[in-house]
Amino acid sequence: MKVVIRVDSSQNMGSGHLVRCRTLAEALQRRGAQVKFICRDHPGNLIHLLTRSAFAVTVLPAPPLVDVTAEDYGLWLGVDPQTDAVETIAALGGEIPHWLIVDHYGLGRPWEEQLRPHVGKILVIDDLANRPHDCDVLLDQNYHFPGVNRYQGLVPHDCRLLLGCRYALLRPEYLEFRQTLPPHTGKVERVLIFFGGTDPQNMTGKVISALSAGEFASLYVDVVVGSSNPHRLSLQQLNQRPHTTLYENLPHLAQLMARADLAIGAGGTTTWERLCLGLPSLVISIADNQVPACEALAREEAIIYLGTADQVQVKDIGEAIAFVQRNPATVVRMSDQGKQYVDGLGADRVGEYLYPTPKNQLRLRSAKLTDQWLYYTWVNEPEVRRQSLQSDPISWEEHQSWFHRKLADSHCYLGVLEANNLPVGQIRFELQDHEGVIDYSLDVLVRGRGWATSLVQLGIQALKSFTPKYLRADVKINNAASKAVFLRLGFTEEPQSINQSINQSINQSISFRLPFSPTPKVG
Repeated sequence: MKVVIRVDSSQNMGSGHLVRCRTLAEALQRRGAQVKFICRDHPGNLIHLLTRSAFAVTVLPAPPLVDVTAEDYGLWLGVDPQTDAVETIAALGGEIPHWLIVDHYGLGRPWEEQLRPHVGKILVIDDLANRPHDCDVLLDQNYHFPGVNRYQGLVPHDCRLLLGCRYALLRPEYLEFRQTLPPHTGKVERVLIFFGGTDPQNMTGKVISALSAGEFASLYVDVVVGSSNPHRLSLQQLNQRPHTTLYENLPHLAQLMARADLAIGAGGTTTWERLCLGLPSLVISIADNQVPACEALAREEAIIYLGTADQVQVKDIGEAIAFVQRNPATVVRMSDQGKQYVDGLGADRVGEYLYPTPKNQLRLRSAKLTDQWLYYTWVNEPEVRRQSLQSDPISWEEHQSWFHRKLADSHCYLGVLEANNLPVGQIRFELQDHEGVIDYSLDVLVRGRGWATSLVQLGIQALKSFTPKYLRADVKINNAASKAVFLRLGFTEEPQSINQSINQSINQSISFRLPFSPTPKVG
């Protein structure tokens, strides 16, 4: 599969768009896709990050120099959209890629319509929801309250929406550290400061000033300065604080985040990185488009939001640091909340949608303790709750206790279905009176592919710790898809006694049964 990505970076735009596109490109490349970039030669661009990662890049001509502020999205492109479309089409060289990925606040439907005849499908990455698009898929990795459709009327009716921070495009290092990090203790002894690649308001300097107060003298501080930060020299001179280390040009922040107890930084891409690792954060938005997600996450107690860069003063930062030092329970709660929103698998999820795994390459593995976050997401997914015999949402505390018990139960098997190493579903067998009772669900990303039958087959084949005499599945009467799965595998509907029929009408469920065989056949 061939993929072309149109993205820019500059002093005004920062590095976030290009960095997340590089992460997605690497995920697609791991699946065997050929990925190329098209970028314009803006002042302060980071095209070298792409060439350093061995990606082919076609560089469009530098635009005329104009005074552009960080929020002038319409001027970010540097040229008019029609000119950019013509130059992008020329850069394709007559080749029609399977996917064109567009990540640019300065581009919208008119540009996409011009590119449409020259590409297979179009994926747009956006989080502003301020202009219409002509795309097949739209990805918005920001957190918004469930049920809010910000893109209604802005995309075609058949456009697939990949919404929410479960699709956050994070480097694989964050998932690796997440799986080995111990739970947060609530103590704050080491602080990480990072305000993105540019930090035009020099919030880094304000935070260092706050941490220079005597009451914080014992804290160890890691300061990361972006490669395009215009205040680098002044920060180097300011950095006279003891126990403080200044870093530049890091490939990622995973290692520093993993050893930090508290982060102070901007909204945007690093928000999802911090949440993934359960790193409690004091967040200051440095751009207007960061405000909605910051406010939403603060309401969910996943972060402490201090406000916008022009509002927050050194005194405010100092008071917030002192607050978290005095309230370890708040720190622990932030850590747990953050981990529930971002699991580090977003880039692989988007890769799976764009480049699906063949059904014959699916595999099932036994669940492990770190899968408790995945199971929690799956069990509370709205459609799963609707089809469940007990439809109330499950709390994190209740789920955590349940998961630990089931993982240790020799009469229970928990399995995770994987597609190209991406977890996409779960299956559970519980031994009850010589019957193995089945429960399964698929991730919303892969529903409709016919994978449920394969999941149940693989689950039955994996039963080695116990061999029940029968297998049983209890299915809601209106769940036609699950009924079809079990009938296809040779299960038969159980005849109902009078008492069972009364119970069935109450629970609105029906039972299917099959003599156990380790090699079930599809009918």
